[in-house]
Amino acid sequence: MRDKNVPISGPFIIEKALQFAKALGYDEYRESNGWLENFKRRYGIMAKVISGESKDVDDNDSENWITETLSKILKDYKPENVFNADETALFLQCLPQKTLTFKKEKCVGGKQSKFIIIRRGLQFALQ
Repeated sequence: MRDKNVPISGPFIIEKALQFAKALGYDEYRESNGWLENFKRRYGIMAKVISGESKDVDDNDSENWITETLSKILKDYKPENVFNADETALFLQCLPQKTLTFKKEKCVGGKQSKFIIIRRGLQFALQ
C-alpha cells in the first residue's frame, strides 16, 4: 500500500490482522491496542508525517531562484511597489497527514484534494 502512497493507520493494520486471522482459521482472535503497539515495535513501524509534494521541487533550485533571480527582479522596484501575497486554503476530503511506515522509509505523498476553499491576502512589503 505504501508503494502507492496510500496512508496506513493503526485501525487499517488491525483490520488486516483480523482478516488474516479469519483466513487462517483463528475465528476467536481479538486485537488490542497493546497488540498493535507490540506489532509496530517488533517490525520497526512508526507514525510519520507525509510530505505533500516533496518530489516536485528541488530545494537547491528554489534557494538559487530566491538569491539570484528574485534579487535581480526586485532591484528595479521601489520598496513601496513590492507586495506580498499570501494564500490560505481549506482542503476538504483530504487524505490523512500521517501514516504508519518503517523507520527508514521516506514518506512522500502526492497531490492533495482539488476540492478547496481559497482566501487570498495582499499587503505592502513595508507594512
